[in-house]
Amino acid sequence: MAQSPYRYFAILGVMRTGSNLLQRTLDQIPSLNCYGELFNPAFINDPSNQTDFGMTCAERDADPMSLIDKMVASGKPRTLSGFRLFEGHNAQVTSAVLHDPTAAKIMLRRNPLDSYVSLKIAKETDQWMLMKQRARRSVQIHFDIAEYRDYVAQSDSFYARALHMMKVAGQTPFIIDFSELNDVAIINGIASWLGTPDRLDSIETTIQRQNPGPMEEKVENYAEMVDLLRNEGGMHRTGEGARSDRAGGLRYMYTTQNAPLLYASIPGGPNEQVLRWLHGVDGGDAQRRDFPQLMENAPPFGSIQNRKALTDWQQTHPGHVCFTSVRHPVARAYDVFMNRVFGGAGQETFPRIRNYAHEQFSMYLPVEGRTDRAELERAGYDVTRHRASFSAFLDFLRANLAGRTPMRKDALWTAQAEFVEGFSSAVTLHLILREEDLIAGAAYMRKRFNLGDLRNGVLRDSGQDHIFALREIWTPQIEAQCRAIYGRDYHQFGFKDWSAS
Repeated sequence: MAQSPYRYFAILGVMRTGSNLLQRTLDQIPSLNCYGELFNPAFINDPSNQTDFGMTCAERDADPMSLIDKMVASGKPRTLSGFRLFEGHNAQVTSAVLHDPTAAKIMLRRNPLDSYVSLKIAKETDQWMLMKQRARRSVQIHFDIAEYRDYVAQSDSFYARALHMMKVAGQTPFIIDFSELNDVAIINGIASWLGTPDRLDSIETTIQRQNPGPMEEKVENYAEMVDLLRNEGGMHRTGEGARSDRAGGLRYMYTTQNAPLLYASIPGGPNEQVLRWLHGVDGGDAQRRDFPQLMENAPPFGSIQNRKALTDWQQTHPGHVCFTSVRHPVARAYDVFMNRVFGGAGQETFPRIRNYAHEQFSMYLPVEGRTDRAELERAGYDVTRHRASFSAFLDFLRANLAGRTPMRKDALWTAQAEFVEGFSSAVTLHLILREEDLIAGAAYMRKRFNLGDLRNGVLRDSGQDHIFALREIWTPQIEAQCRAIYGRDYHQFGFKDWSAS
């Protein structure tokens, strides 16, 4: 298609923004070929496909840009091909596409509340696309404000990164909203922008809207949701205004009632013991056994919901102290390895990442959920094999954080320096405490705010009691691997080599 300035196009979006509908609508234009999620970690193009364009998932992950070349080459003369590219897809591909001037970028947006509710319904009904009205599955979902905030932050982060990369590359996307997907004039505008001469007279209905009707019919705690969202910009915010909240990591911040303290928690850090201590500051039982459940169901702290709330808190708490805590990179990486990858009874793991690290980095682990050490050792899984598994996981982390894997980057292993930088864009951190300095930091705050006989002993207990202790598997090689991954954390926070003492 000589008249097009582009070699291919990509639809950028997050789940439940209407990308299935946009894909099928663009496919109705004769000179366009629109494919599905070519870089979904679990499949190629369609959930039923493990192979497409002559490539398997493993071959695609090893050489992802070749898949785009094969897609382009497969198109008929004078046609333009494209695909859907989501948050969570291969980071290497996302970066390459966003910087590629021959790739046209279509950015699809939707009101995040509608997307969130639609996603919850799809997960509960396991219905992701509706072809016939009579096949619709209906359910009411429960709105969770913390879950919603995380969803919005993750979505906003994807769009903000994408726009930033395109601005740096001197490119602009065609931005379309979910509400415009049935506007034939706008669809034809996309065709014109892509450089194709074909236009549609009308849009053929190929799929049905899954969740029509008012929001109150979809959410069981609708009144509570409306009340909770008043401080989130209301029910119709577009997501454009949350960038500063995200950059500051507001959702990770907690405040106390009995002292002007704000704690900015870094995922994977020594947060449980710090939060237990803060619960004691407010007169609670820092040793209560159900504290993790309390934090999950009804956190006993104040939260910072937006920048205005943060400013209000600062103004009404003169002399406040904002602080965070950091964990040694080796201990932090080992905790996430044991808690989320190795797994134990009742622990929520990351099975897709576990399988990927096994296949691509030779990370061999026993069957998930086996936590009897004697049984594992009888089966041949001993300290030596466990050390090798952790070392392989560190290889995965290095590749993942460098954007060389199709797996998502999780906050639990993102560099702690990145969180401190984000917090510092919102607040002045008066204290950054290494885990071994928590007692000294607590003593300072206890004296400053006259907290009386508050006990600090809870800060000594990391709460991590793994069946293979870190001291058993640590070696200088393990330390060197962590330094190669988290050099900035070592330098910025003054970490020495890890020691059990």
